[in-house]
Amino acid sequence: MNDVISRQAVLDIADDLRDRMTVEGYCAMAERVKALPSAQPEQRYTEEELRVFQHGISLSLLSKRSAQHWRYDEDTATEIEFLERLYEKVGADMRGEQDE
Repeated sequence: MNDVISRQAVLDIADDLRDRMTVEGYCAMAERVKALPSAQPEQRYTEEELRVFQHGISLSLLSKRSAQHWRYDEDTATEIEFLERLYEKVGADMRGEQDE
C-alpha cells in the first residue's frame, strides 16, 4: 500500500484543524509542510533526451552484434549484455517505471 500523501493534502487537513490551533502553530506547521521534499521523483532527463540515449544505445548494440556475428569475443558479449540492460533501463524511465 502506498502511504505517500501530497503536501497539499496535508495543508488541506491543516486547514480543517486551523480553528483548533494557534495562528503561530498553524503557520509554523504550514511552513514545515511546504519545506518537505516532493514525494514525486524528479525526472532527470526529458523525453527527447531519453529517446536520443536509447537511439545511441541501439546503434551501439547493432554495431557490437554485427561484430559478434563475424567474430565472437567474450568482452564484446559482456558489452552487449550491459547495453541490453541499459536499453531496458532507459525504456523503463521513458515509461515512468521506477526501480524497486
